[in-house]
Amino acid sequence: MVLGIVVFGAVFLVGLALGTATRRPLATASFVVAAFVAVLVVQTHQPLAGMAVFALIVLVGLVVDSVRETVELLLNR
Repeated sequence: MVLGIVVFGAVFLVGLALGTATRRPLATASFVVAAFVAVLVVQTHQPLAGMAVFALIVLVGLVVDSVRETVELLLNR
């Protein structure tokens, strides 16, 4: 279980690192994590579940990034 947490943490950090170039670190990190999880789910021979997982994780990441930007605008930062 610890290894899984470390692997997902590393994937998330890679996504954040890629996101610094696009100025949308949370959205990019969620995209990278979603792609990683979708690949893991598709390996269980369930491609529709993989697509659903990908879509849900990306949408949650986009919502979190949008909330972060809104709070940033409200606080004038």
